[in-house]
Amino acid sequence: MGTTLANQQSPRKAVILEREAIEAQEKESFSDPSNGIVSWKTLISAPYTNTNSLTAGIATCPPQQGHLCPHRHAHAEIYHIISGRGILCIDGVEQEVAAGTVAYIPGDAEHSIRNDEPEEDLKWLYVFGADSFKDVVYRF
Repeated sequence: MGTTLANQQSPRKAVILEREAIEAQEKESFSDPSNGIVSWKTLISAPYTNTNSLTAGIATCPPQQGHLCPHRHAHAEIYHIISGRGILCIDGVEQEVAAGTVAYIPGDAEHSIRNDEPEEDLKWLYVFGADSFKDVVYRF
């Protein structure tokens, strides 16, 4: 992962990822598509960045079929919708979301998101209070 500021050994160093580094990063997805049709790029996470309290990335659901199935994890999470429109469900309550929407999802709350739009990707920033994305255990 490329950084422009400090990827050194101190957890107090700033990390800035430029657009080119983010775009060059490989997308990840679930090996089991029954968990969802979604891809993501984890941008801030140990061991790639020297942060010890936050993990962040960008997730994308493609038009019409994109979704992240209902799941839980112990860590609270924040979504900030970057582009597109979708339906976010938290503990059984559905809410329309669109670019600019921010959602706080409590730890262990069941949640899912889907993109029913015909043409545009649903893209959001996700943030966990965790050192590493590997610390976030998804329970479907």
